[in-house]
Amino acid sequence: MSTPRRTATLLTTAALCLLAVTACGPSATTGSPAPATKAPTAAGSSQAEAANVPDTGCPLGVSDLSTATGLTFELGDTRQDHELETLPGVKANVCVYTSSTKPQDAGDPLVLRVDTVTGANAATVKANFERSCTDNGGTLGESTVTNTRTCARGGNVIEGSINRTDRTVEVYFVNATTETAAALTEVFDKVLASVS
Repeated sequence: MSTPRRTATLLTTAALCLLAVTACGPSATTGSPAPATKAPTAAGSSQAEAANVPDTGCPLGVSDLSTATGLTFELGDTRQDHELETLPGVKANVCVYTSSTKPQDAGDPLVLRVDTVTGANAATVKANFERSCTDNGGTLGESTVTNTRTCARGGNVIEGSINRTDRTVEVYFVNATTETAAALTEVFDKVLASVS
């Protein structure tokens, strides 16, 4: 039996994210990815967070994410022009956030990945999100955030796609236990609303 596409993506994402926590760099992925950009360090983090970390290109500020979830997050890694695991040839700006506030299985951190795709491929990513959700047993839903679809799996909603005319932002938690996923479902609209 083959592994569903979204599950494979989440496993790949978890690997990318865990590498981001330890020692993520250009050698952490296959091929020749664009150089990784590390999050600002303590001296500049407050100023960058206040402006949604514009120097990294991430559409979600660390402080906004932490406020929305009630957990302390940090920006572990960013990747510019990163080829999406489920859509070869489609590149995204990827931001990986981690929280060790509430360790998950095996003591691993909770991870949130945000993929931003602009231009002609935005519609492709939107369609792929919807297809992947339903093909893998999920149910598409609406969010209180305008132009946003969510995917419910097992009663939990921790995946979303925010869609503008020429921009799609996918937001999804990785590595969450069932208990954590249930808690995050309660605040997931707040997370989505924090994306600029």
